[in-house]
Amino acid sequence: MYKIYLSKQVKKFIEKQDKNLKQRIKKVFKELEKNPYPNNPKLDIKKLKASNDNYRLRIGKFRFKYFIEDDILVVTIEEADSRGDIYK
Repeated sequence: MYKIYLSKQVKKFIEKQDKNLKQRIKKVFKELEKNPYPNNPKLDIKKLKASNDNYRLRIGKFRFKYFIEDDILVVTIEEADSRGDIYK
């Protein structure tokens, strides 16, 4: 099982969301701990083309960019934003 680390920006982003979305994000992150790769049928994950190790997770209209460190079983979520703003 992987451990999830959130960047300061991601923590702030989550804090600003309403209660229902926070619960949904928490539930999705629990599933991400089990399998952070695109072959996870329960999550909408895609590998980013511009990078070797970066992935994006979609939760509704929001996107979360993260990378995986397999040797220490860590998923670091670096960025979170709405669909149009995260890819800039």
